[in-house]
Amino acid sequence: MRHRARGNTLSTPEIGWPFLLCAIAGALAFVGALVGQTISANAWELQQGRLRISAPDSGNTTVRMIWHGAVAAPMAQQIKDAFEERKQQATRFVLMLSSGGGSVAEGERVIEVLRQIKSTHELETVVSQGEKCASMCVFIYLQGHKRYGALTSAWLFHEVARKDPITKLTTLDRAAWERLVDKYFPAAGVSEPWIADLKQRTVESDYWQTGADLVQSNSGIIHIPLGNQKARNVPSSPRPEEATAAQPPPGAASQCKQYVPSIGTVLTVPCAR
Repeated sequence: MRHRARGNTLSTPEIGWPFLLCAIAGALAFVGALVGQTISANAWELQQGRLRISAPDSGNTTVRMIWHGAVAAPMAQQIKDAFEERKQQATRFVLMLSSGGGSVAEGERVIEVLRQIKSTHELETVVSQGEKCASMCVFIYLQGHKRYGALTSAWLFHEVARKDPITKLTTLDRAAWERLVDKYFPAAGVSEPWIADLKQRTVESDYWQTGADLVQSNSGIIHIPLGNQKARNVPSSPRPEEATAAQPPPGAASQCKQYVPSIGTVLTVPCAR
């Protein structure tokens, strides 16, 4: 009876506990590995940006550079390389941005590259419908000779955040942020009263604005607003019966597609009579 009792209980020290502890340790190690992979993947994704290039066609002298992702290395080097490879072909570079911000140091390196581009070429910056330009992205956007911003874009302003590499604690560096604002905003023609109001609203706070907010407040950040309608580029033509059904009713104003080189997109406009 003693042997059976010992053999069927998890409290038996010779068999149960070592087995249980090994099983728990193995399970925790497996879960920990999965969690570690998830954290690493998320951290990697946050640090990655992607530059796409739309090279000029025959007779076109505009190069579009589309940056999507965090402001982080190698953003500056990629933009510089794209410029160096195409500067003989183009007279105008358009940088389209969609970014939640990122590294101040990398952002200032990007700004130096953009200043080099501006010294010899026309530079325009764009934040399109539904896109975001947050934190360090705003300072980069301000480098455009012309700046296009959608009314439905989202903008975020806040103080610089720093993470201690040892304690992992995050602190806000107000002085570093004000240095950036005072260095780049007035030089880009941003309204001084708007800057003063911004500084009051960003004390330990995230301050969100839409493109429409920035235009209506005369902030000076957006030069040319992009409206709420954007043409859809459909690759295939409709079948004859569909084309007939899609015709406007008699007397209705007809609409045509027009490519607008200044913003590199197709817009719907009234047809010329």
